[in-house]
Amino acid sequence: MKKIITLSLAAIVGLSANVSVKAATTLDDLLREVRNQEQLQQQVNKQRESDFRANKATQDRKLRDARAKLAQAEATATNLQSQFQANELRLTELETELRAKQGNLGELFGVVRQAASSIQGDMGASVISAQYPGRDALLAGLNDSGTPSMSELREFYVLLLQEMTEQGKTTSFTTDVVNKEGITESQTVTRVGAFNLLQGGEYLDYKNGKISHLQVQPGTQILAAMDGYNSAPAGGYGSLYVDPSKGGILRLQALKTSLVDRLFNGEYMGLAGKAVAVLLVVGFAIWLYSFVTLYFVTGPAISRQKKSSTPKNNPLGRIMKVYLANKNEDTDNLELKLDEAVLKETPKIERGINLIKVIAAVGPLLGLLGTVTGMIDVFQSITLHGTGDPKIMAGGISKALVTTVWGLLCAIPLTLLHAVVAGKSKNIIHTLEEQSTGLMAQHEENK
Repeated sequence: MKKIITLSLAAIVGLSANVSVKAATTLDDLLREVRNQEQLQQQVNKQRESDFRANKATQDRKLRDARAKLAQAEATATNLQSQFQANELRLTELETELRAKQGNLGELFGVVRQAASSIQGDMGASVISAQYPGRDALLAGLNDSGTPSMSELREFYVLLLQEMTEQGKTTSFTTDVVNKEGITESQTVTRVGAFNLLQGGEYLDYKNGKISHLQVQPGTQILAAMDGYNSAPAGGYGSLYVDPSKGGILRLQALKTSLVDRLFNGEYMGLAGKAVAVLLVVGFAIWLYSFVTLYFVTGPAISRQKKSSTPKNNPLGRIMKVYLANKNEDTDNLELKLDEAVLKETPKIERGINLIKVIAAVGPLLGLLGTVTGMIDVFQSITLHGTGDPKIMAGGISKALVTTVWGLLCAIPLTLLHAVVAGKSKNIIHTLEEQSTGLMAQHEENK
């Protein structure tokens, strides 16, 4: 019984999905359903066989057509193979004949291609190409072609002669130039051999087939020489700086940072540099106050007081008041009181001068501190990354030395300025002591 049920279930599973199976409740029902489905399946198979026999003629015809096309393709392939082999033999014969006819010309063509390849980059970057654009196209053609023609060889020869002759000429021509704002204008450009392009007292840059103004021009000394060159008479001579690297040195000017830019760059100054800059400002302010006070207030007031017997509100006038108030005292007491009056005026006259000296001494020390800390950072970078890139080391050392420059900029001028106000204060104090001594002498005469 178990086997019968298993076979019946397998037969049900193999039926077409389009035929619905009625659920069987008993084994007899299941048997009837299986037999019905088997009859339906036989009918479907008979219909499929009938359809196949009806289309057999069409399938045979398609098969014959396919075999005919295959035979035709095989025949064509055989013919092409034969023709290919014949062409290969003919090509070999022609190559052998070509090598025999060329002889030593093969070496010549190799030298030409090598020369064209070596000078193609230089020719495209040469400032002569700014006046004669498109010259490197011929060189590219010589590199690509297997056997150059006589016309190409002649043009290559003329191109080399042109490059040699134009290197010794100074000519002017009109072309498109990109100004500093990025706008293309038609301008008259002067070419100095194969070195530089000039326009309007400035150097130009030629790169990637375009002429443009340099964003950063060289120093004033170099530009001044260009002015003398431009003002030279026709047919005369004039001195001019040229770039032997044909523009490389001039392009580096755009990357160059001036000392002033480095000094006022917060990244280069660091904390120590900023502190020195603050001290420099404070020291200059103190000096300015002392200078104005000594030279335009106290000094002139004492000079006027020396010519007047009426004491006024100035150091010498206050000393004269002390004298007038104690002129009836004996000589020793009067001398002590006058000395005391001079000593009282001295701190007011020397106010802030010693602080200028202290700032002038502390500034270099702070700058040296910034340099030492910067060098520590440089050596730490060398420890971590090695010395593979000298530019990194040079940049770090440059940053470290900026604080030293700030220290010297603080010390040198403040030291000189301190000498100016210190000398003036000493002269004023000497004048007060001299006038005090004169008052004592007058007191002795009046006894």
